[in-house]
Amino acid sequence: MKRILLILIVSLFAANFAWAAALKVRPASIKVEIPYGVLAKTELMIENPGNNVALFEVYPDNFSDWIRIKPESFTLEQGEKQRVILEIKNQEAGVFSTMISVVAKPLSSRKFQANSGIKIPLQVRISKAKTSVFLASLYPFRLSIHLVSAVMILLLILGLVKYNYGKSR
Repeated sequence: MKRILLILIVSLFAANFAWAAALKVRPASIKVEIPYGVLAKTELMIENPGNNVALFEVYPDNFSDWIRIKPESFTLEQGEKQRVILEIKNQEAGVFSTMISVVAKPLSSRKFQANSGIKIPLQVRISKAKTSVFLASLYPFRLSIHLVSAVMILLLILGLVKYNYGKSR
């Protein structure tokens, strides 16, 4: 009986000393494909679903010389969200994998504080083809460029058909 009472008392006191910050991160993983020498941007959405204010830190486990994170550190109140931008630029072709660590540290004044963390897998595929500076600067607009090119080709074909139709009359 004394042993059960001792375990109950210790567990009640231990529960008062441990607390961890909560965090939620989207997306759960990131895959990026970019041409050689191009700056790519992607983002994470970090949320504090916990009941307390927490300090959040975001950093790459590897390749910190070519992965920039903005902001690297910030504070979130309960229910707040923060958009974090990852800028990726490598001067080497290939496939690279690392983890993006997101750590939440409680800002309470309790004696024992446990940090929470999540690791987001990041895979970067960089093509071997070198692009000109002009073409590299247009990379974020590649869908628009393809759409404009398709419209221009269609207009050219329609112009040729109309020209040939007018000649045959």
